[in-house]
Amino acid sequence: MASIIRERFETTGKMRTWSLGLMGLGILAFLIGLITHALSGDVHKQAVFWGTLLYNSVFFLLICNASMFFICVTTLAHGGWQAVFRRVPEAISAVVPIFGLIALLILFFIVFGLGHGEEHHPIYHWVTPGNDKIILAKRGFLNPVFFVIWSLLSVGLWSFLGMRMRRLSRQSDEGNMNLEQGKKWVWDNTVTASLFTVWFGLTVASTTPWVWLMSIDAHWFSTMFSWYTFASSFVS
Repeated sequence: MASIIRERFETTGKMRTWSLGLMGLGILAFLIGLITHALSGDVHKQAVFWGTLLYNSVFFLLICNASMFFICVTTLAHGGWQAVFRRVPEAISAVVPIFGLIALLILFFIVFGLGHGEEHHPIYHWVTPGNDKIILAKRGFLNPVFFVIWSLLSVGLWSFLGMRMRRLSRQSDEGNMNLEQGKKWVWDNTVTASLFTVWFGLTVASTTPWVWLMSIDAHWFSTMFSWYTFASSFVS
């Protein structure tokens, strides 16, 4: 069993070729959309392009983040069974800072760079609420300042706590620990996993999907929307 656990995953030439080909196809599709929609003078075409990027970036960001959630909840449950393959979700969660940065750039451009001069913002109507009483009643949290602060906190703490969990995981491979070192490692691991789980609950399972996604239709709301978003990302 020990020899199996020490095996390293190596990509074959065929897998690398397919990966590079699919990345090239994605870049080509992005450029076509950029030329035909983003650079178009039609605000609705611009909204289609940036809205598509918004959903894709958030979708993959939340999937990668759910991988760290899996590690944290199994850690808190003292689940030893996940140790055999935990490097896989750890590797997936390692791209959260990258996907998070991409998502933030897209989100911030949509809020601050899209729809200037238009009476109504093409994606987030709460940016230009006008006299809409329903949206004005939600201005306490549906406003650009809160949007930026909460988005930065969400992605920042996901990235920081996930990085700390991966660093603690690698420490367990560096050699035998004495009793005191082992106790400290278990304590640090448990505290970090607890903090991530709580923050995950306050963001992915609660507020962040409301702000990023549900607010696209600010007149509609659902108390279960974030749970559906979490369930979809976790299952994916």
